[in-house]
Amino acid sequence: MSHPRYLTLCLLWLTMPLSTYAQETSLIGRMQNLQASLVEVKTVYSRALSTRNGRMGVASYERHGAGVIIDPSGIIVTNTHIILNAPHIFVGLANGKVLKATVLYASPADFSFLKVNAPSPLAAISWADSSQAQLGEVIVALGSSELNHQSILGGQITSLIENKSTGKIELLELNLDLHQGDSGGPILDQQGRLLGLIMGKQKSEDRKSYAIASNKIRREYLKYK
Repeated sequence: MSHPRYLTLCLLWLTMPLSTYAQETSLIGRMQNLQASLVEVKTVYSRALSTRNGRMGVASYERHGAGVIIDPSGIIVTNTHIILNAPHIFVGLANGKVLKATVLYASPADFSFLKVNAPSPLAAISWADSSQAQLGEVIVALGSSELNHQSILGGQITSLIENKSTGKIELLELNLDLHQGDSGGPILDQQGRLLGLIMGKQKSEDRKSYAIASNKIRREYLKYK
């Protein structure tokens, strides 16, 4: 039986432009070594229910997404919409360990910092300077899709969205076909550095998605370092 990641990469190779084929496949190979920085974020919610005959019960449901380790001490960035109002947050590491997380900071710009108490330093990702991002730049996204668990997707930057008042890049538009669970995963540049954080995709177009620029996230992170 074919491995889901193998199928994902095969589909990617068939759809990418020939001019970026060698560059992107080499990049994807290097990204596999960075998956120790990727985590799965799971939130658990409970809700009290009552029936017409007066019987009481509790229903539980979960929300899944991805995150990325940005500090060896256990600081993780993910999307705010994944953890918003969650009473219980758990982080699954690449080695299979699951740790309980607390929220350090939640931004309305859809990124939040979580903290876990790990027994040893974690593999933190390096930062890229998103102000240097270029149209057409080849990138790789690491996600935690329910289809592939740890997914690797390649694509390009198709637009740079700036804040009109500051002129700083706020969002990256990408030609990625994301799946449920990929939100909160990192967008990586060709050196394997964090260039952005997956936020979501445009429903009307399968291969149009958005990521929060790394510099916007890092400015807030430095307040907690």
